Amino acid sequence: MGSNTVATIDGDSKFNAIFSKYLNSSDSDISKFIESIPSTFDDAVLALNRDVVTINNECVVSNRNHLKAIVAKFHNKAGTLDEKIERQIEALDEQKQKIIVGIHQPNLFAFSGVFKKIVLLQELAKHINKDTYSVIPLFLIIDHDFMDDKWMHVAKLPSIRSSSGVLDLRYPITESQRWKISSKTEPPTRSIINAWEDQIYNWIRNSNPLPKPVIKALYDKYRRFWNVVEESMEIAETYSEFNSIIMSKISNTIWGYNILFVNLSDMSDVFKNGYNFLLSKNSTYLHSLEKSETYFRERGIFTGVSANLNKHSALWLHCSCGSKASSKIRINGKDDEATLIGKCISCKKDLLLPIGKRDKISIPEDKLSRVSPRAIPILLLLSRELSITGYVSGTGGSIGYTLVGKKVFDDLSVELPTMILWAGDDVYTGFAQKQASVYLTENNITNIPTFLLELDKQYNDLRSKIEPLIRKRDSVYKNDEQLEKLLSELFDYKQKQRKIKELQRNVQKSRNALKLKPCIIDYAVNLGIRQIEREWSSKLVNNNDLTKPVYIN
Repeated sequence: MGSNTVATIDGDSKFNAIFSKYLNSSDSDISKFIESIPSTFDDAVLALNRDVVTINNECVVSNRNHLKAIVAKFHNKAGTLDEKIERQIEALDEQKQKIIVGIHQPNLFAFSGVFKKIVLLQELAKHINKDTYSVIPLFLIIDHDFMDDKWMHVAKLPSIRSSSGVLDLRYPITESQRWKISSKTEPPTRSIINAWEDQIYNWIRNSNPLPKPVIKALYDKYRRFWNVVEESMEIAETYSEFNSIIMSKISNTIWGYNILFVNLSDMSDVFKNGYNFLLSKNSTYLHSLEKSETYFRERGIFTGVSANLNKHSALWLHCSCGSKASSKIRINGKDDEATLIGKCISCKKDLLLPIGKRDKISIPEDKLSRVSPRAIPILLLLSRELSITGYVSGTGGSIGYTLVGKKVFDDLSVELPTMILWAGDDVYTGFAQKQASVYLTENNITNIPTFLLELDKQYNDLRSKIEPLIRKRDSVYKNDEQLEKLLSELFDYKQKQRKIKELQRNVQKSRNALKLKPCIIDYAVNLGIRQIEREWSSKLVNNNDLTKPVYIN
């Protein structure tokens, strides 16, 4: 299933498949930054050890102090505010305290990559030298993204019994909910939870030919995980809380981690100065984005970053309907009054927020909750306002945002923290993946693309035999003997075509099941939520390679 998608070249951390297009861009600053990304766990620890952080900035101390209350608020709500978490919270504003951060959306039953970020954060914090500095791992929940995002409301499991080879667990959203943000969306109802439970129950039950004791063991592991889901449903007041509480309960309670969780929607007081800074530097921010986007576009590099980011300010403007708007700064020519303006993406309402004067931008204290940062400024705010040491990235869209945003960091004189990513895919076979593999083996299929091409050829050969028979049918319809023979031959060819189509569908379903990066439920059912943490954490440290496949026993 998994594959070695990255490699270390000439002793440098050059992540080929992920970064090759950027390394070929001829930008020396970007190349140096990419080459600074550690490819081994030991190198990641060394890089974070080298970062000498001195928190002598009063604003940073004050921001870390503000952070205490909102982290405590999250863990108190989640039921994970135990002694180890309380000790971490109290230490947040200590001068010799390094903070390393992971970031992600509160996706429905998030896939393994999100939880591997959490494992990486914890292991880095555990192995960093604590003689001089202490280390706090912090996980920021991006709870202001739209529900329309597929991964936000769909979790996926491998299943060759499903029409596509993938079983979808869906939080149903209506047209009016598409553009609501997750922290303004209702949590799943009891009926939705029950529907998911039935889907998973049938997914396991239909896993023949597994013996009954094995199926019972799968159910037992599933029930232990589902208890967390039930507890989270009872607590959560919003959709984002439902998912983030599950993450915290797994990390803090089941795994015993001391990682701190916090919602982006609660960070207004922490980011207050940063918001005003970004708006006051709006021209520089937009110009830097335009330079960066133009540079990559001219070299044919697709970054995955929205092409019109340089048309909007660094902040979203939130609407009372539960959605938000891209914003721009409008200056009144007469008195230099500055206003943040935008049109709500959902209800199309015109939004306005006075933000002071052109040369003295200041969002009113009681209006801070009406704004939140776009993707690129999030890391910039964490660096500037909390002086973080390291940032654990994913291997998807966050890379593009970081590299496009690097020029913004440079132009605004904000230092980009050490970036670390665990790029090794899991090589892992659960019961559903095994069913897909068995089907391919039983049909002697070792190379799926080649096999499908051969099936296409067979299908087209049959079509070339069928078409003349159809044309001939009209001329022999009065001759019963000839017509019967023709129809018999036609039926035989059609049956062969149907079998080919069925085989194509089943092979494609098996391929989809094997290619899928499944949600955490697949790991919880097959291995158990405790066991998968032991697998990930031990392989991370013992392999000492952030690029190679992770073989799960």
